[in-house]
Amino acid sequence: MIWLLRDIDLLSTLLRAANLSFEALLLGGIIFLIAVARPDGGTAPVESLCFRGIRWAAIALAVTELVSVVLSSASLLGDSDLHFRDVITTRFFAAGVCAALVAVLLWTCARLQTRKAVAAMVPLSLLLLIATVSTSHAEARMDHRFSLAVATAAHHLGTAAWIGAMPFLLVSLGRSENVQQARSMARRYSSMAILSVVVLVLAGIYMAWFYVGTWNGLYGTSYGVLLLAKIYLLLVMLMMGVLNWAVTRRLDTDPQPLLARLRRFAEVEVGLGFTAILAAASMSAQPPAVDVPDQVSLHVIAARMHPELPRLKSPAASQLTPPTSIETAVRETEFKATGDSDVTDREWSEYNHHWAGLIVLAAGLLAFASRFARLRWARFWPLTFAGLSIFILLRADPENWPLGPRPFWASFSAPDVLQHRAAAMLILCFAGFECAVQAGKLRARWAALIFPAMCALGAAVLLTHNHAPSDNAEDLLASLSHTPIALLGATAGWSRWLELRLPPGRASRIAGRAWPLLLAAVGLILLNYRET
Repeated sequence: MIWLLRDIDLLSTLLRAANLSFEALLLGGIIFLIAVARPDGGTAPVESLCFRGIRWAAIALAVTELVSVVLSSASLLGDSDLHFRDVITTRFFAAGVCAALVAVLLWTCARLQTRKAVAAMVPLSLLLLIATVSTSHAEARMDHRFSLAVATAAHHLGTAAWIGAMPFLLVSLGRSENVQQARSMARRYSSMAILSVVVLVLAGIYMAWFYVGTWNGLYGTSYGVLLLAKIYLLLVMLMMGVLNWAVTRRLDTDPQPLLARLRRFAEVEVGLGFTAILAAASMSAQPPAVDVPDQVSLHVIAARMHPELPRLKSPAASQLTPPTSIETAVRETEFKATGDSDVTDREWSEYNHHWAGLIVLAAGLLAFASRFARLRWARFWPLTFAGLSIFILLRADPENWPLGPRPFWASFSAPDVLQHRAAAMLILCFAGFECAVQAGKLRARWAALIFPAMCALGAAVLLTHNHAPSDNAEDLLASLSHTPIALLGATAGWSRWLELRLPPGRASRIAGRAWPLLLAAVGLILLNYRET
């Protein structure tokens, strides 16, 4: 358990992301039921599915809200002399408990499924929004508090009506009794989504005006970098949305294949949407850019990010900071995210990143080459990740076996070592699994989807990583390397998903050629990684 609690910031961010995601699903399901499924006499199977989805989202939200309250309360009690009676008077406690109770009431309404119960969902949804907004950045402002709170609520509603409602559309299209009903729901949702995007973007611009303040705040703070990540994801999602809108306009001509194509693009839109929600959760853990006094200048950023030849010569292990005993290392890192490092340690880290970049670059180029008939041998590109796994095992923790004095098995008690070795094993398993898929040994459709799902999920989680919480400048400079990797990785994973899910044609061919190049771009960014 200590390995999880050690990175309390990461755990809090993931819980915040879960809260935002389940809130979007819950409100999106209610909006979809009222605005899309019920008009024109929605059928019983579709409505039943909506009620079931609302119930699941409500229970999930209630659980994650209560877990967040318990975790935050335990952290506050452990770091101060406060008593529990003091904690229950805090805003986060009241807001979390209120959100959980409202979620339970919404579950009850979805269980009853009566007309009055559906009507009661509207005021309850507004109460849920109030509870959520009460712990946002808007409530911490001394000026423009009310207008920022309204903009935050509008931003949440736009997200719910667009991203949160889309999974209900995807499943409902498959449960429709006839093509006419599916076509009608797709068009109503399309109109609603366009309005939702307008509301979401306008509210986002208004909040950015107050929270970022200057251009330097947009690129010179971690908050600004995450905002840029959200903008990138929004643009890619809008591209998917435009494709869906074009398909919706042509549903009268050949509805069956067009509905299938609509669902494939919507799957990617949902995945990118929840990645954006994860980025939003990370933003909520950062102070607004306008409140950061030591913003990093463009000159400093350019000096760190300036392209240089990769470091392919490693310092000797004997030159690194002398390791302490494993017992001391475990004690010091239980609740400490990073340890001290000198120039040699940073050069060691750069060498590791650069060789990892070469491996990822090779994987991307080989995956692209495998598209050509004469280079079919390149389809075994996943084997390069087996090399990456061994490289991580040997080099990630030089103070441990085989390079350092700490024993192999005893070193597993150090949280960082456990994480690195678990990652190495996952990469090794993935390499063997994907090789079997590429060789045709695993022909199940789900097997081919493992790689894009892992790629997209891993990239999304990378957006939550806080690299140097005690140093704003170093945190930002590290984020400027890792955030593009996360965005390119997510785009590559969902491009591969599209290639596999779309019917053969021009769109699937474009996606199939895009994702290997995006993977190669990740390798290029790793090759320019700098800590010095």
